[in-house]
Amino acid sequence: MNFTTNNFFEALFKYDFLMRSLFTCLIVGIVCGIVGVIIILKKFVFMGAGIAHASFAGGALGILLNINPFFSIFLFGGGSALSIGFINEKGYMEDNNVAVGVIFSLTMALGVLFVTLNPTYNVAVNALLFGNVLTVTTEDFVMLLLFAILIIVIIYFTKKEMFFTTFDEEMAKSTGIPVRFLNYLFLLLISLAIVVSIKAIGALLVFAMIVTPAAAAYQWSYKFNTIIYLSVVFGMISSFLGLYFSYALDLPSGSCITITVSVIFVVSILFSPKRRAGKSIGFQHIESCEVCAKADINTECHYCSEQDRKHF
Repeated sequence: MNFTTNNFFEALFKYDFLMRSLFTCLIVGIVCGIVGVIIILKKFVFMGAGIAHASFAGGALGILLNINPFFSIFLFGGGSALSIGFINEKGYMEDNNVAVGVIFSLTMALGVLFVTLNPTYNVAVNALLFGNVLTVTTEDFVMLLLFAILIIVIIYFTKKEMFFTTFDEEMAKSTGIPVRFLNYLFLLLISLAIVVSIKAIGALLVFAMIVTPAAAAYQWSYKFNTIIYLSVVFGMISSFLGLYFSYALDLPSGSCITITVSVIFVVSILFSPKRRAGKSIGFQHIESCEVCAKADINTECHYCSEQDRKHF
């Protein structure tokens, strides 16, 4: 294969579809990086996986009915997210993961059913499962951009409230913050993030892109804003390199992006200052907590758990 880095950059400016794919990947990296941080801090990891796979059923239904799959993906993903949130809120199950498992299984079964009911094989199904960012159309890109802007704007204006509710819901409620509304809003944002990402990454791999950059960023800092910035950077780097290797080696974009971000995670684990410092890192770096740094070292702030002080 006669391929060089120069060839890749020349192709970027020569072919519109490749430049569009690059911007799509960068948008995916930004959105997933931001949403993923809150998913990890809220311990919604398994819930995120369930919503991601539920979206496959929506995409398959959209292809079957010959409608824009973005809307059906959001319908299934958002509906599953709200259903899981409602069941967990009411406490119908002792283990919150039970509802995720049930809805995950149901929606995957529906996805397989919708694919089977399609009388002819559709290449869009393959792209839906495994992702192919090179097939993103101008219409798709505009839709992705609008959804991405919506997600970023919402998180920007609710970041402090979401941060507060993540670590102390009871205190947040007592101060008048609409905790219930914010929890449901964030579940919908997860669904929107999946809509943004599924074309490039695929339903089977999109969950990795939402969680892994944030998990890697979490290895480097305790500060909330720093973790978000690093997560976005890791997401964008992995998206760019994944696209590069996908184009260079003629491999699926979703797989290349996922493998790249996984390598970043492994490197972060190996060189993490948290890992090297040990479990007492929270007390050694009390200045890393923006609240505790201004208080007495023995004072517990609302963002720090008594059992596991996490200084962001």
